[in-house]
Amino acid sequence: MSSDALRNSLLAARDRRQELLDGLFPTPFPATVMLSLNLPGAEKTGPHADRLFAWGEKELLSALKVTPAFSGADALGPFALYRTRLQATQVKRLGMALEAMHPAGRLLDLDVYDHAGRQVGRAELDIAPRSCLICREPALACIHAKRHCTEELVLKARAVIDAI
Repeated sequence: MSSDALRNSLLAARDRRQELLDGLFPTPFPATVMLSLNLPGAEKTGPHADRLFAWGEKELLSALKVTPAFSGADALGPFALYRTRLQATQVKRLGMALEAMHPAGRLLDLDVYDHAGRQVGRAELDIAPRSCLICREPALACIHAKRHCTEELVLKARAVIDAI
């Protein structure tokens, strides 16, 4: 698949996920959680993605009392939506703790939304941005500066997944 086709496929999947989310709100649940993956490179599906997602879902379900709302997979990989009676800021803090408890947590993406569908972010909670998988600098800074090649990031991600 060409890089343009891949980019378009990923953007279309992101748009479909947003449409799905938009249809869930407003809700009587104080918080909705989307579990997805934050994998570098073009390969977002396959055995490594499935293994990571299964591990992340198990960890999420053991950390939070949630009700499943939807699960699926697309060009961005597997994802699932859950509802909970906990407050959104509390869920975001618990999600960040889950992401930090194991190196594989860095490859999970736990997005939290309040009852109206507003996303609760790290900045809102005065939490530092997500760190780089390789050097621990802020991930966005490394992405913008192109400090690490995709192959290095993919190999690191695979090694982390193989360790779970």
